[in-house]
Order: sequence, then structure tokens, then C-alpha cells
Amino acid sequence: MICPWCRYQNREESLYCGNCSRTLLTDLPCTACGTANPSDNSFCDACGDRLQYSDPNKTPHTTMALTSDRKGYWYRASDLLRTFRNRKWMPKPGLIWETPPIVCPSSLREIQSWLIRNKLELAFVTMITGTAAFLRLYRITEIPAGLNGDEALTGLDALRIAAEGWIGPYVGSAMGQPAGPLYFTALIFKLSEPSLFTLRLSMSLLGIITVPAAYLLLRIGFGRWVAIFAVVVLSFSYWHLHYSRMAFMVVSMPLITTLSAASLLLALRSARVWPWALVGSLIGAGIYSYNGYVAFLPAIVAFLTITLILSRNKWRNYVPRFGILVITALVVALPMIRLVVFERDFYFQHFRQVSVLRDQAYINEATAIDKFRFLAGRIYTGAAILWSHEEVDFSDAMGGRGTMNPVLALLTYIGLAIAFARWRSPPYLLLALVVVCGLVVVVSGGKNLGELRRTLITVPFVYGLAGIAVVEAIRLAQRLQTTWGLKLALSIVGMIIAGVISWNTWHYFGIMMRQDYTEWVFASDLVDGLNAANSFDDPGRIYFYAGRWNYQYETVRFLYPDTPGIDRSMEWGEFSLERIDSGPVTYLMLPPYAKKIETLKGTLPDGVAIEKFSDDGSRTFSVYHLP
Repeated sequence: MICPWCRYQNREESLYCGNCSRTLLTDLPCTACGTANPSDNSFCDACGDRLQYSDPNKTPHTTMALTSDRKGYWYRASDLLRTFRNRKWMPKPGLIWETPPIVCPSSLREIQSWLIRNKLELAFVTMITGTAAFLRLYRITEIPAGLNGDEALTGLDALRIAAEGWIGPYVGSAMGQPAGPLYFTALIFKLSEPSLFTLRLSMSLLGIITVPAAYLLLRIGFGRWVAIFAVVVLSFSYWHLHYSRMAFMVVSMPLITTLSAASLLLALRSARVWPWALVGSLIGAGIYSYNGYVAFLPAIVAFLTITLILSRNKWRNYVPRFGILVITALVVALPMIRLVVFERDFYFQHFRQVSVLRDQAYINEATAIDKFRFLAGRIYTGAAILWSHEEVDFSDAMGGRGTMNPVLALLTYIGLAIAFARWRSPPYLLLALVVVCGLVVVVSGGKNLGELRRTLITVPFVYGLAGIAVVEAIRLAQRLQTTWGLKLALSIVGMIIAGVISWNTWHYFGIMMRQDYTEWVFASDLVDGLNAANSFDDPGRIYFYAGRWNYQYETVRFLYPDTPGIDRSMEWGEFSLERIDSGPVTYLMLPPYAKKIETLKGTLPDGVAIEKFSDDGSRTFSVYHLP
């Protein structure tokens, strides 16, 4: 059989050409881009357009055929890759798409027609985004109560940007972190007054935008029903909800990975080149989001490698596009690359401090076998983190249970198995690789050092996997061809959604925010005391007494930068209750000094007292103002 692509003489029973490895089956020409496709394809491998079936007896489409007479770079490169492509252990080429390609409207009339056809779907996306916004903005300054020091650092660095402009791609605060989200917060501060509300609002907006971005990603890859289920449970996820209600920059990471993955799937199905530049720009920009983003890069590299192997019969189309992606990503990431090269110690200080190699438990292991067992335990922790995480992280108050509702976690693991089984489909492969890399990253860090923050990179991919498991269960019920089976499956899915919504809402607002450790992490007593001390028309100088913080603590500097104060506790200064200023002064005393207000009332009786007591009768803070 003569190959219609390179005119090589093959044996009659051959299915693939021995010279160029292209299929010898009857080809279907794509009317959109002219690419020849295997006869069993429903959509074009190159541009994703639906194929029109033709008479199998007709001569295969040869407008793009190459003959052995054509010489040049591509032919010589193809000749060099021939040995690699013809290996028996290599999987047969071919990508599988379960959804039709996205066709962008090109005129006003087409846009109007598209809006009418998809009005219900657009209404759903608008409604679920509004619901997610409500959950992430409701009483945002009170839940969680207080202001974590790392949150305050976000505000202080953003204020620095608002005042100075460009401060570089990386900051040293909070052990070192990318500065990308800080510029967005600085913009919010420019548009409105810096405050606790606007500080948390800046990160909440990024969390809210992630919801429609997740719908776009999953709608492109898996269709309407997987996307609907996933974004509903994502909107009510207490894991994502918590990080969207605090000023930790980690919430920017799921947004940029979601947009990168969605643009990558779009680019794979487009005949144009410019989408690959967009993909590269987003992937390069992700390095400025959060330190844990680096786990996303090996997933993308593995995905592109496998895609190229499965598309090796059309590698001429993909290699230049991948090159555009890489070059664009490097250009966008150039400031961070320059920092890594010339200021290595500064950039890697965070990684060194949280590295598993510095974990005391790892250091204490005497033998190599013991160290290997320790690392194996870390792998298990990462694999099980969706289901269980017993320790509480006292940096962000997360932990005590897994990152997801138990039922949802089980569905995610089932969906992961399904995704690997369908690895020839790019959307399935991409979700599986990102989730695995996102969970494995736990191994690189010490025990309970930001594990629940780093694995946030798997959002919304884990919810997409759960949606895959649910939809497959419904399809299985449909294949049984029994009405009661389908109704039963739909009823179970409805109960799962209702259970996830109620469980997550109850756990976050009803349980998690009432824990003592949450109040401790977010320093609610400090913030309450500061607000009370500054409630006077002229509080004067603050005499600050606290065993845990000094008056230069980040929370104090962000909330009340213009109020002068002095440390008078034994831990941070020289203890004394004596009044040393002639003007107005305000004593702010936190445990264990709060009870000293009784002494002040006796020695300086002309003051005004504000006190707050906890449920057990102990003082949360004491404020005593002297005019």
C-alpha cells in the first residue's frame, strides 16, 4: 500500500506508514483547515471542526500531502524522528475529544444569536457567581474576626506600592513571596480608602472570579453538566471560601492556573497561533501569584509532552506552537527569572525555611530507611489531604479535617481514576496531572507548614474530577435503560449537592469560625482592643501591654499607623503603670496584663474604662483612657 502522505511503499496489511507513521486508513478532509483525519474521527484533530463523512472509496484528501521529493527542514527533522515514532512500545497516535470545539461569534448577529441560545446557561453562571460573591463578602471584616499578621503584611506591602510604584516581582515579607497580587491590592487602595474591608476585598474578588473561570475550563473540557456540578460545590467549598475571605495572596493561584488550563485547551483545538501566546503569557504570569505555583509547571510540561507524543503524526503543527508558548512564558516571567539568577538567596529563603529537609522530625531520623519512611508518610499525607488532615495550621486556622466534604473527597478520588483511564483525552489528562502534582507538592515541605495552602493549586481541578464521577454515575444509570435507575441516580446527586452545601456552610460559619484557635490565629483580641483604644476622640499615646505582640506588630501598623504608642510590657519593654505623658494617654492591656486595670482604677481614678470579658469570665482586653 502506497502512503498518500510520503509515497512510501508499505505492506498491504499495514495500518500505519513505516516511513512517516501516518495512518493508512481512508482519510477525511477537514473543510475548515484542510487537514486529513482518520476515517473514524468525528472532529478534526487540527482545528476541532466537525467532519463531514465522505465516501470511503474516494481518494484520500492530499492537499497537505508531502512527497519524498520535497526537501527542507521539516522533512529532515521528520526523518530524524522516524525511529522514535515507529517504536513498538510507543502508544498509537490520536487525541480524543468528547466535546465540540468552541466557535467564537464573528459578527454582531452571531453574538446576538449565541446569547439567545445560551441565555439559560449564562443566567446560571451569573447566579452562581453572585452566590459565590455573597458567601465571600458577607461580614468579611467580622468573619474571621481580627486581622492576621500575614494579612497585614499584604496591606503594608500594597501601601508601599501605592506610594512608590514598582517594588519588584518578589517581597521578603512572610518569609518571601511573589508580589503579583500586591499590585492588585494597591490598585484597590488607590480607588478606595485602605482599610480592613478593602484589604480583604482585593483577595475576595480574585476568589470570586475563579468561579466563572472554573466554569469556562470545565465547560470546554467536559460539557455543561460536569461544569455545573463542579462550580456549585466550588462556590460552597469551605476550603476555597476561607482563603477567599482573608488577605492571603494564595487565592490568586487557583485563578491563574484555571485561566491557564482553559486557554491551553482552547489553543489545542484552534487552528490559529495567537492563542498559544496567550497560554504562555498566563503560565508565565502565574509565577508571580504564590510560591506553590511551581507545582503547576511540571504538570504542564508532562501534559505537553504526552500531547506531543500522541500527536506525533502531526508534530509539525504542534512544535512551533509549543515554542511560542515557551518563549512567551519566559518573556513574561523574565523579571522573576532574573531575580532567581542574581538574587538566589533572597528568592529561595522561603523554600529553605519550609523545606522538608529542615523539618526537625526528618532530621531526627537516624538512618536512610527511616528518612525514606518519613518521606513516604509525607506522600500519604498529600494523597489523603482531601479526605483527612488532623493537624491545625496555626498560620491560617485551616486543618482538623480534610480540605473537602468526605463524600466529595471520595468522588474526587474516583474521578481521578477515571481521568487516568481516559488519558488520551487532553481535558482528563490535564486535570489528573495538575491534581497529582498539586498533592505531591506536600512532600517538599515540612510537616504542617502551609500544606493546605500549597494544595490550593488543585482548585478547581478536584471539583472537576468530582463532577466527572457524578456524571459517569448518571451515564451508567442511563445505560441500564431503566427509568427508575436514572431517577435514583439524579436523586442521589441532588442529595449530594444539598449535603455539600449545608455541610460546608455549617462547618465554616457555624463551627470553624467559633474555634479558639481561629480567634488566636487572627488576633481578634488585639484588633478589638485596638479599636476600643482608638474609639476616643483623642486617644493620645497608647501604652501597650501584651505578652504576645509588641506595638510594631504588622496588624497594629496597618490598622492604626498614625497612632503613637510605646511598649510597656515585660516581654517587649520596661514594665510600669506610671503615666509618663502630660497629654491624653490610653492604656491598652491584653492578657496577661488585662487585670492590671484594677490597679489603674485605684491609682488614676479619673480615667474611662472599656473592658471585654470572655465566656469563662476572663478579660479579653482592658482599655483605660486618661484625658
